[in-house]
Amino acid sequence: MMRPFPIAAVAGSAFLLAACVNGAVSLPTIATDADTIATGLAAAAKDMRDANLLSAAQLVQVDDALSAVQAASAAVAQATSAAAAQPEVEQLASAVNAMVAALSEVATLPAPVPEILAAANVMLPVLESAVGLPAPVGAAQAMTPAEAELVLAEQAAEFHAGH
Repeated sequence: MMRPFPIAAVAGSAFLLAACVNGAVSLPTIATDADTIATGLAAAAKDMRDANLLSAAQLVQVDDALSAVQAASAAVAQATSAAAAQPEVEQLASAVNAMVAALSEVATLPAPVPEILAAANVMLPVLESAVGLPAPVGAAQAMTPAEAELVLAEQAAEFHAGH
């Protein structure tokens, strides 16, 4: 049974990005994290379709944003250096924000969609920092980057198992 969550429960973390963690991150890790975000958001989109909570217009917005997330993630994987991945990481952040904006119109999101959205937005500043972009500073996050990575990895595994 899906337990609904109000969008307000994640609005702060869904729209404001946290400061990132310090330290070097390898290019393969950056690509893996970008793919995990994309797959986690694909799982969220599937959950929304399954819950039948989106209007036709919202479904188009979510699908367009998800396509942009997936394209940016694939481009990050093709980057030859962290600096070369900067535009793709910026596109990824923009596409994630577009997906969050599309879903913000839904009054109640089914679990685990709010957690997926929050986790993706916790990981974005980590990726931004890893490629040398300034990460926006936001409100305190509901989870650490390690917890966010775990949430997204679990959702990605479930999503892949279902396909």
